Formats: sequence, structure tokens, C-alpha cells
Amino acid sequence: MTVPCVCAKEHAHASPVSDGSRCDFQYGACAKNISNLEVTLDIAPKPVKAMKELLFSVVVKGGKRYDSLVLDLTMPGMYMGANKVILKRSADGIYTGKGIIPKCPSGKKFWSASIDFPGKGSVEFFFDVVY
Repeated sequence: MTVPCVCAKEHAHASPVSDGSRCDFQYGACAKNISNLEVTLDIAPKPVKAMKELLFSVVVKGGKRYDSLVLDLTMPGMYMGANKVILKRSADGIYTGKGIIPKCPSGKKFWSASIDFPGKGSVEFFFDVVY
């Protein structure tokens, strides 16, 4: 079952994005649910730009604690090479890691970030970057 992405807008409560699956990390974090977990992803600094070092932050509520998680960055429809960010637990339920989203030679800006939770499945966040 696909769960719509929810984005937190500045000065507003979290609300669904218009197409039900795309997150706008330029404004705030996105949350999705899988099994009994609520997973929230945020990317900083803003605006989220390609070819700049980014901090990926994941908050996991519910379920067990993981020592680390892997965030897999891909471009739907185009292979851009392996791009995985190791997220280390920095506090209870909070995981962070740094990575870079490459600039696509075709000019496309649509990306996916997925996180696998062993025994639970995976969540996927779709978003755009700016150049």
C-alpha cells in the first residue's frame, strides 16, 4: 500500500502534497508510515541543491532502534550510479548522515530517497532539487 507523503510547511501543520507522493523539502520535512513506524525525512540546508553537501535527518517513531540506516538516493528512470548515505543514530530515534545529490546532465531534477527497515519494508520519498 502506498502512503501519501506529508510535508510540513513553514508556519503550518503538516499537509499532503498535491500529487500525493511528491515531497517539497524546500519547505520542510516529509513523513510516511510503514507498519507501526512513522518515518520523517528532512534535508538541509535549504534550498536543497544538487552538487552541495547535504545533511539528511530521519526521525523514526515506533518499533525497534537501529544502529544505523541506509538512505538510497536514485533518479527514477535514469541510472545515476550508486548513491547511498549511511545514517547513524545520533539520539533515540534520530538518524543523520551527509551526502551529495549529483547534477543530472539531462537537466532532470526529480529524485527518490528510500530507506529500508529490515522486517518492515521500505519507505520512499520523491522530491525535486534545484540547480
